[in-house]
Amino acid sequence: MTSPTDPYHGGQDQPAPHRQGNEYPLLDIPFSAVIDGRRYSGDGISLVEAEVSGLVDPAMDGTERVVQLVFEFPGFQIVLAAAARISRNRDNGFELVFTQPTGDHYAQLRQILNDYISGDITSSGALIRSADLNRGSGARHPADARPGFGARLRRLFGTLVILLLAAILVATAAYLVDRRVFTTQITTPARVVPAGQTLRATADGQISFVDLEAAEGDVLYAIDTSDGETLTIAMPCDCTARPINATQGDTVLSGDAVVAVSAGDAGLVMEAEIPRAMIYEIERAGGVTAELSDGTTFTASLAEGVHIPSGGAPDDYATLTFVPDAALPEGSAGRVARLSVSHDPFAPALRRVEDGVAQLDSLFN
Repeated sequence: MTSPTDPYHGGQDQPAPHRQGNEYPLLDIPFSAVIDGRRYSGDGISLVEAEVSGLVDPAMDGTERVVQLVFEFPGFQIVLAAAARISRNRDNGFELVFTQPTGDHYAQLRQILNDYISGDITSSGALIRSADLNRGSGARHPADARPGFGARLRRLFGTLVILLLAAILVATAAYLVDRRVFTTQITTPARVVPAGQTLRATADGQISFVDLEAAEGDVLYAIDTSDGETLTIAMPCDCTARPINATQGDTVLSGDAVVAVSAGDAGLVMEAEIPRAMIYEIERAGGVTAELSDGTTFTASLAEGVHIPSGGAPDDYATLTFVPDAALPEGSAGRVARLSVSHDPFAPALRRVEDGVAQLDSLFN
């Protein structure tokens, strides 16, 4: 007995038997047949024959034609060419008996019919669809609905990595915005000096004498000016003198710091030449941020009673003194620091809110 899906296996091709008593049942899979350029709707098909609906020329009854069997899938179609004998079996339809059922179309037709019988493909109107699409992804992947411990751990680790990278990105962006938008670098460096009085050169020239141990009233240093005169500066107090630019033979310009004099227990401050246009920003910000060459960072405020000269152009420089908000490490005297001013865009609004709260508090109390 031959297989239901392998007709005449090993024998010669011959017309399939008529439907009565045929062991190949017709399947109602959606398809259409194209004969001589005209399309007919399929009613049923097997490996050996097919039934279609539509009017056909009576002269074609009993003739053989090459029939195109068209199976429509979502997005594409399969077209098989098969030789068939046309047999009119009713007024509005006819039968196609494949004269070569094991021809070139056989393998693909057999695959389609077997998949339809097994349920791998189903019909949806005029289309043929995969049964997996109808069942949904949950039925095909039950493990995805309830992942194991390893999958949950990997997912948690991936989430943590993404959150960490996002936090680093946000922190980097905030740092760059603060450095580029809300922070202004002061181009001139500051020098750390003992709190007290800074003695400066009164003329351009060369230091010809230095005595850091001079008593009060004695000559502290002398400058030979470019005019041929010698200017002497006396020790103004009974205090300690620390050199700034006070090496014998050094060339100085008028206004250069030479020696700092202070009491023995005096703290450290900073002096810097600041552009006059920056003085308002520094006072508004409440001070500056200083960074020493070893990376030590601290804040400093304008010294009380600091003298800010009036007049002059915005590009002119003024000598300002800053008091560190915390004690500086030992050995910081004489070192230079880089200064910057930070601008808080919300500070004015917060101050106005605080002033308003204070006024309301004074009204009710």
